[in-house]
Amino acid sequence: MIVSHSWLAEHYNDPDLIILDSRGSVAYSYGHIPRSQPLGVDKVIKATDSGANLVLEPENAASLFSSLGIDETKTVIIYGDYMDPSAARISWTLLYYGHEKTKILDIGIRSWYQKGLAITKEVYKPNPAIFVPKVNSAIRIGAEELQKRIDSAFIIDARSPQEYMGGKIPNSVLFPFTDGVGEKGSLFKEKDELVKIFEAQKIPKDKELVCYCALGHRAANVFTQLKIAGYENVRLYDGSLADWIGRRLPLG
Repeated sequence: MIVSHSWLAEHYNDPDLIILDSRGSVAYSYGHIPRSQPLGVDKVIKATDSGANLVLEPENAASLFSSLGIDETKTVIIYGDYMDPSAARISWTLLYYGHEKTKILDIGIRSWYQKGLAITKEVYKPNPAIFVPKVNSAIRIGAEELQKRIDSAFIIDARSPQEYMGGKIPNSVLFPFTDGVGEKGSLFKEKDELVKIFEAQKIPKDKELVCYCALGHRAANVFTQLKIAGYENVRLYDGSLADWIGRRLPLG
């Protein structure tokens, strides 16, 4: 799920790569990795009246990802800022729509700058493509299903301790997404370190794991952390607490 900066520095011109800048268009315009395209996290969500950020509809996903030149032959690499979970939320969206060839750059863009790696202001326009959404429902869960699994699933809250103390989904345990973020610009800790952290937190491998936060972005980062560590049965509640509260469901 992760690609090294040293590899990308040598391969960004490969024709089978699509590189996405999760910071969005404004930051992209000041400088970006060559052959990358801007894709802010706001483009991959559908906002509800309650403020929840749900995954965008299949037809919209098909249009968006096709416009970015993504089809089943392409490997997608997403990068962004250090400590910003946007890249993980975009990655999860592609995985949800069946694009397994999806990876996140191991470092934030500031570290890429600091290492003296290639930067450009040239806008890249890909060739047209046809993206066919293939929904992978195994990595997503909605409020109704979560209600039914509230006692059987292992529910992980990716927010801060202060937010957690203010109200949480019943039976959830706290694991701030920042605990799995790496140091010195690395977006994630190494696999062995993540394994140790999750084992210390007693996060089981034999249960269904559900990640949530306020809007689903930080939870997508923890989803990625768990996948890196080898957990297989992991799902994202993309609506997260905004959706839960909007439905007037009980808090713990």
